[in-house]
Parts: sequence; C-alpha cells; structure tokens
Amino acid sequence: MTSKNPTIRFLWSATRHPNSLTDSRLEDLGSLKAASSSLKASQNDDSVSHFLGLKSQGVISKTVNEVVLPSHVTNWKSTLDKLPDFIHNFVRKAMMNQLPTLKNLKMWGGSTTDLCPRCGACQSNKHVLSNCGSPEALSMYLDRHNKILRLIANWILSRISAPAVVYSDLTIPGIRHVSDLFVGRRPDIAIVLPSKIIVGELTVCHETNLVSSRNYKLNKYTNLSSSKSCAFKHLPVSVHTIEVSTLGFVVVEPNFLKGGGLPTFPPAFLSELSRAAILSSHHIYCHRQ
Repeated sequence: MTSKNPTIRFLWSATRHPNSLTDSRLEDLGSLKAASSSLKASQNDDSVSHFLGLKSQGVISKTVNEVVLPSHVTNWKSTLDKLPDFIHNFVRKAMMNQLPTLKNLKMWGGSTTDLCPRCGACQSNKHVLSNCGSPEALSMYLDRHNKILRLIANWILSRISAPAVVYSDLTIPGIRHVSDLFVGRRPDIAIVLPSKIIVGELTVCHETNLVSSRNYKLNKYTNLSSSKSCAFKHLPVSVHTIEVSTLGFVVVEPNFLKGGGLPTFPPAFLSELSRAAILSSHHIYCHRQ
C-alpha cells in the first residue's frame, strides 16, 4: 500500500477487495473500470440464478421464479445488500422458513407449544408475516399496506399530467378519494382519463400467495363497473393488480401503468417499495407476541 513503486500501489488498490477477479477480464475489456463492471454484472446474474435454483426454499423460490421479473429479482437483491446486516439476516431466514417462530422452536425443541398467543393458530413464518387474524396483527398488516400504497400514489401523482386525475383510498394531498368514483366499493387507486378509468388494486401478501392474491383481487372487482357513481357512468373501467410480497418482491401488471400513460417503475422506486415492505415485515415479526 505504501510502496514507492506506483505499479505495486496500483496492484494493492486493484486487489484489496475480497474479490479480485477483475484481472481475469482486463485482457478482453482493456480497463479496470470496464472489468469491474463486467464482473459485478456477472456476479449478480450468478447469485440470482443460484437463488432461483435453490430447492430448500421450495414453493417460495418457485413462485418468485415464475412470477417476478428477473430484473426485479436483481434489483431486490441489490436493495437487500444495502440494508443493515440484521435486516439481511431476517430476510434470509424468512426465505428459508427458518425464523424462530413458535412452530420452528417447537420443532427444534425450544418451545412446548407452536400456537400463536394472539389467535391460537399455528405460529409459522407465513402466519406471523401475513396470516394472523388477531386485531393487533391486522392493524400492522394494514399499516404496511398503506405505507406502500402511499408511496405508489405519490409516485403516480408526481408523474401524471392533466387531464388525468388520481384517486386513492387514502387521504393524500393532491389526490381525490375513490369514494367520489364508486359507490360502496373502495379500490386502492385509480387514474381517471377523459376516456376511461384505470384501477390498480394493491395486495401485500406472502410470497407463496403472489398468484392467488392477484386472482382473488381480479375476481373481487369483476363487477366494479356497476358501482360507478353517476358522474362517471359513461367511462369504461379496467382493473389491474400490484403485488408486493412481505419480503419486498414487486409484481406490477404492465397495463396498469401503460393504460394510465405512465412509465414503468424505475429501479430506484422499486427499491423504495422493497425497503418499505421488508422493514415493515421486520417490525411485524419483532412484535409478533
């Protein structure tokens, strides 16, 4: 590091990181910067492929592999790598169904019961993060959902242009309430254009429920058009879904954004959604009893 020889100092700088494989790509790419970028991209691809190929995660990795875009998985991994170690460990254990919930503790010999002290059901990983029916848990699930919905609504508001108008089930400055659009029905968010209404329904669900949650919401709002208020009777309605999993995987039906004249969610915003879901789920887990 302190050698008087500049070549030696350069060698130290190039190899001081845990991984020093960039030299293997210098011959083809010509510069250290290009070699480093190429190596990082390759490592990301390898780690994502490894994750999606894991068998121990069973249905979680299978569902993520089938439903979530590979680019979103890569973005999720990058987001996770920037979070504190204890959050990273929480997500890793949750993905492997290895959180010390009462079901696991009983199986490991650390608890005499696997029953949730709040609702009496088996306290599995999935139960803690999304399935507990107690008022306390439901309140935390709703808070997590609304945090993510607020982020999405504000992002749309910042990019929408007249004559489009944004409606939401939350009270947000600059956004109208969906009760003005529909009678007796309250979808999460809607974009109203002169010729149509584009509805987006958000679900924050367990990874294994990404598909079933989407189907449930689409079925729930099959007849939403019949609930339009008088002022909007002439506009056709289309319903689309957004799923954000408890551990931060994001699935957005492309026609929701496209139909509303919006670009796709950029990587930075996808990371923001992932962080919000992960941190909220960690809070839920820490307050499970």
